[in-house]
Formats: sequence, structure tokens, C-alpha cells
Amino acid sequence: MKDQIKVFLMLAILVLGIYYIATSLRKNELNNIEFINKDFKITQGIVTRKSVQKGNHLWVKYNVDGKEYVNSDGFIWYQKFNVGDTIRVKYSKTKPELMITEFNEYF
Repeated sequence: MKDQIKVFLMLAILVLGIYYIATSLRKNELNNIEFINKDFKITQGIVTRKSVQKGNHLWVKYNVDGKEYVNSDGFIWYQKFNVGDTIRVKYSKTKPELMITEFNEYF
């Protein structure tokens, strides 16, 4: 009986830990989007990589004031684009490393 309680407690702690990490990451992402949308510019970026493993992600290279940035964002399965395509990128004027692409619902 004690072993079953120990296993249950360990599983509960593991599940709560995963939940905490997931909600923290999502909250951070939403805070970044809110920050971007307060004061932003839009530029063109080039898709450098696309992944559908463990979620849909794309990587975009874009330039701000002569400095090159590469960052990632998500996309929905039905949004069609290829590596090498030019897309719109919305970035923060004060922190240009923060960006979202035209495929983001908060764009």
C-alpha cells in the first residue's frame, strides 16, 4: 500500500510540474505578443526552416536596422508556404528579437 501511495504522489508531482511548465510558457508567449503589439513595425522575412514534428513551427530570418535576426513562430496545418518564401513579420521596435509572423492569429 505504501508503494502505491509513493507512486501516486510521484505521478501527481510530475503531472503538476508539467502543467506548471506548460502554463508558464504559454503565459510568457502571450506577454511577448502583447509587448510586440504595443509598439511594432512590419517587415519582410524569409522562411528558413519548417517543421511539423511535435507541433508546427517555422523559422524566419529578418533584418532590422542592418542586424539579422532568426526566430520561430507557429502555424496552423492548413497555412501553405515553403522554405524560401517571403512572409510578413511583426516585430517589437524596442526588442526586435521579439516577433510574430503573418501566420500567427495575433498578427
